[in-house]
Amino acid sequence: MKQKLVISGYGWLAGYLGDALQQTLDIVGTSRNDDKLALLSKKGISGVKFALGDNTRELQKHLNGATFVINIPPGRRNTNLASFTKNMCTLVDDAISANVAHIVFISTTSVYGDSTDNTLTEEAPLHPETESAKAHVAVEQYLAERLSSKCDSHRSTHYTCVRLAGLVGPDRHPANSLSGRTVGKGNKRVNLVYITDVVSALKKIVTAPTEEKLYHLCANEHPKRGEYYVAAAEALQVTPPVFSETDNKPCGKVIDASQSWEKLGIVPQYASPDAMF
Repeated sequence: MKQKLVISGYGWLAGYLGDALQQTLDIVGTSRNDDKLALLSKKGISGVKFALGDNTRELQKHLNGATFVINIPPGRRNTNLASFTKNMCTLVDDAISANVAHIVFISTTSVYGDSTDNTLTEEAPLHPETESAKAHVAVEQYLAERLSSKCDSHRSTHYTCVRLAGLVGPDRHPANSLSGRTVGKGNKRVNLVYITDVVSALKKIVTAPTEEKLYHLCANEHPKRGEYYVAAAEALQVTPPVFSETDNKPCGKVIDASQSWEKLGIVPQYASPDAMF
């Protein structure tokens, strides 16, 4: 019997992960879009119509003994982050009640904020500044509280938080959205990760889980964005952005993922952001 993987919601990242694991795992994906569910069905993936905040009764039918990847970002236009956080915590509760084996929460390195020049390992203190980052921290902390090893009744459910740097892929690069814009702070450091390396890490986390609770996923190099995005735009043949302060001393956080890559036994293929375009 194949291991079951349930992914909620089935967006850009989930598409790559599902394609990589479809031959070895029994995959269920959620979407609130009927057309997306029809596409999943054509690919041989079971679909469940679900939007955050909906009744989870149908979803719970698939969670017993499953690995549950929760990849539901708040959305840039979502101004009701309190409701988002509450619904995410309810989703966690319902998954635990359904005897889910492993919850993998896709989080973000924005939980550290941007007002730091420090190199940040997995042990660094959190300092979320945006409402979205605060919501991610709240969900991470809720998972830790609900699934603490001290809580005997839920020891059978394991959880992992995966903090992603900015995502890049063959059909997704930030240089496209920055094209032609005038932007400040060109001396800020870049923290990016390529989808191929993310999928490699998630495959390990899903198929060979350990007791590790947290991973960073980020490239090893951190160029100035005023240099990097101009070069990327030129390589992608779009109008380069114009940055100020690029010649200033580098500033901004550095996400150090070396410990996570080592624990996962992975050497990232895209260790340099220059390889991403």
